[in-house]
Amino acid sequence: MPQVFVTTSWDDDDRTGLRVAELLSTHHLTGTFYVPTGRLGGNSLFTPDDLRTLTAAGFEIGGHTVSHAILTEISPSECAREVSDCKTTLEKILGREVTMFCYPKGRFHGGVVGAVRQAGYRGARGTQLLSCVRTFPAFAMPITVQAFPHSRSNYARNLARLGEFRALLRSSIDLLQFKDWLSLGKSMFDRVLRKGGMWHLTGHPWELEKLQLWQPLQEMLAYVSNRDGVRYVTNGQLLEAIHGCALAGSETLREKDPQSVAH
Repeated sequence: MPQVFVTTSWDDDDRTGLRVAELLSTHHLTGTFYVPTGRLGGNSLFTPDDLRTLTAAGFEIGGHTVSHAILTEISPSECAREVSDCKTTLEKILGREVTMFCYPKGRFHGGVVGAVRQAGYRGARGTQLLSCVRTFPAFAMPITVQAFPHSRSNYARNLARLGEFRALLRSSIDLLQFKDWLSLGKSMFDRVLRKGGMWHLTGHPWELEKLQLWQPLQEMLAYVSNRDGVRYVTNGQLLEAIHGCALAGSETLREKDPQSVAH
């Protein structure tokens, strides 16, 4: 039987993330919340107690800088502070190690990856879409689908800008049959069930609320949940299962600065 992993990840500090966590728990799913630390406790934002509650419920908290700075646009010293101070703050709140990081806007290059490594993270999530592969660089974990109404051309441009033409070719049938992100997510999940691999849903809780995407999200979660033989994991657990702790710290990655539609 093919090995199948399902993971989810959710970006930013908006407290609507608690509603996402509730929906995930209802469907016996898990995931990683990537949180910038600079505004915690502000109006309608996560509080430290919220992060502890999420952790106690089995969710993973990952770093997302202090101020949501675009790391390719600041100095190396500022970049180092953004990634390391975020990690330190989260670890003080949670009382445990924070191992995963997410690049704001998906922007990174070799220097940024070096700073993330140096801060002590073991892996990082990028924004390459339409990926179901089970092998990927530890510091550029890809995504299958984003809970957002992208057009077919946006998905194609995402991969073309990253130079991921093989991934674009593998996804050509899905894109030809494309209706919306929900149907795309289902068809790619079906492919993973047949052939094995990783299915990774991502999104922004505040965007789900703004665009009222809760109903299709519930439909998507119900579709992928409670399947025999599927491992439902956080991003960190996925990385450990694929790379192992030792490899996760030493994975090499070519330099690139993606201009991604996944934001």
